[in-house]
Amino acid sequence: MEVLLKEPSKHFHVPDPDRMHLIRLKNEIKSRGASSDEGASTILFDVLRTIPLTITTDLPTNDALLQTIRCERPAMQLDHNGRLPLILRQTDRGESFILYEDDSMVIFTCDKDLSVLKQLNLLK
Repeated sequence: MEVLLKEPSKHFHVPDPDRMHLIRLKNEIKSRGASSDEGASTILFDVLRTIPLTITTDLPTNDALLQTIRCERPAMQLDHNGRLPLILRQTDRGESFILYEDDSMVIFTCDKDLSVLKQLNLLK
């Protein structure tokens, strides 16, 4: 028995023209989510400004669109020693954010947080 597979055509007709805007919107947020370091909300609201207001009632919720962007982001890879990458090991201010790390456990905190807990007598 012979099976024929047809490649998808670049030419298509969408039954509802507004649906085409939805497809473009989803494709745009997926591609920017996968290739950009922008925040998910920045991508979403930037793309939402380009669509016609007539289709806003057909849009998924903002939370669903933000989740779509986050799902397209590549996962952080461990380094060659199996440790977290530097971006997760430091705060935005460049402080170390790992108090303890071994093969089975990682404790995240910075020295400033520990000193605040000590001042509040929550840490002995």
